[in-house]
Parts: sequence; structure tokens; C-alpha cells
Amino acid sequence: MGKRRKAVRRVTADKRERLHRLARLLYSFLPLSSYSEDAVTFKTILAESHVSSYLPERRGIPKQKALEDAVERVYRYHERLPWILIRKIVPAAINHRRYKRNPLTRAELDELSEILYSLGIDMRQELASVVLDEALPRTTVPPKELEARLRQHDLHPKISEKPVQLFSDGHYNEAVRKASEILEDHVRDLAGTQRFGKDLMGNAFGSGNRLRTDLVEPENQQNFVDGYKHLAMGAMVAIRNIFSHGNEEQRTPEECFEMLLFLNWLFRWLKDPQ
Repeated sequence: MGKRRKAVRRVTADKRERLHRLARLLYSFLPLSSYSEDAVTFKTILAESHVSSYLPERRGIPKQKALEDAVERVYRYHERLPWILIRKIVPAAINHRRYKRNPLTRAELDELSEILYSLGIDMRQELASVVLDEALPRTTVPPKELEARLRQHDLHPKISEKPVQLFSDGHYNEAVRKASEILEDHVRDLAGTQRFGKDLMGNAFGSGNRLRTDLVEPENQQNFVDGYKHLAMGAMVAIRNIFSHGNEEQRTPEECFEMLLFLNWLFRWLKDPQ
């Protein structure tokens, strides 16, 4: 059993309320965790400082409550770590929120600065000097002919809803990201597993019992299953992972059109859930 860490700050009821307010604000900055191994989240930032255990792993705990617990433990047991973490969280939040087309605002940073100062963490000058661009990234709608071709295609219902609307609104990267994550979630449900990404696809399609192999000639079925598995694994690495990071340059509507149709093709060969 590890040695219990000694508290460096006393957490009164008043301070706990401020810490929870801080956690609620930070919760809007970044995701708590992500299926993407390369995404920047609160979990990865805490892991860099060897305190990822501060985020409760138990199921059923609301994510915001988990972050509240982690924030309180960092404040209670670490003298300098709050400064270190904020310096990592803010630039990551700027990138994440801009990718989500909801840029971080000066008002939010001012609120962060005020809460921290009330807790004895003075980062007012540092946070005031952070350069923000609150303008939304420019978007251009796709050519009408290309949008019509996509909407007229035989799309799986899960592709034809949110991803197609994002594409029509000019959010090409986000459309592809959403479609790839919907595919991943659908396969996870089919397989009844908590695996994700490349590992999920390799495990789910090790055999052909989740694919419509009856549409393939018997002598070609095993080759189809092997090929499908590797294509699905590749989709997670080359599409889902890349577009989940939030730092990929905006792709052209034509390129995203092709990726959406590829993901749709993967969907079409899946058996319906029993």
C-alpha cells in the first residue's frame, strides 16, 4: 500500500465550493478522456504529472463529478502542480475549442483567473497575456452538385443524419470524425466489448459472423473477411484517429466526400443487430 500524501492546503467548505466552480469551468474546456490515444484530455494531462489516479475509474460517476474530485485532490496535495496543469490545459483548450467551432473566450479566461486567485493561485498576469482568436474559423459550403450526390447516395441511416448535415454546413473534418466515431460505436455495440479503435476492429472481425458474407461467393468469403477487417482497422488509424485530434488541416469537400462514402461502405456490410 502506497504512502499517504501529506496535504499542503486545507480545503474548507468555502474553498471546496470554489474548487467545484473551477472544475465546472474547466469541464467546458476539454474532454475528460477520449478513445483516441493521441487526443489531449484531462486524463492525459494528469498522466503526464503521474496523477491520473485522481480521476475515479469507477463506472457510474458523472464526468463532471470525477473532474471535481481530481481538481480538489490536486489542490489539496500539491504545491506547484496547479500552475503546471493550467499552463497545459489552456493551450490545449484553445486548440480543442477552436476545432469544435466554439473558441475559448477572454471572459472564460478572466473567470478562470478570478477563481484561481481566490484560491491563492495568482496567474492573473500570465492568463491576461494569452493571445486568443475568438473569431470562428472560416467555412465554405460544399459545391451544390457534390452535396446533392452525397444526399442522393444510398447512405446508412447513421451516416445520413449528423455527418451529412455537418458536411452540408462546411464542417468537413468534423463530418468525417463524426462518421468514423459512429461506426466505431456501432461495431462496439455489435461486438459487446469495451475495446476501441484498431484493436476493436481486429477483434470484432476476426471471423465473418458480423458481416453479410452471404452476398459474397463462397470461395471468396474468407478473403473478403480478411480484407474487410484490415480496411476497418485502417479506417480507425488513418481516419478516426487523425480527425479526433483536432489539429488536422481542413480537408477539401471532395476528399471528405470520398471518406464518407468509404465509411458508408464499411457500414453497409455489417449485419443488422440481432
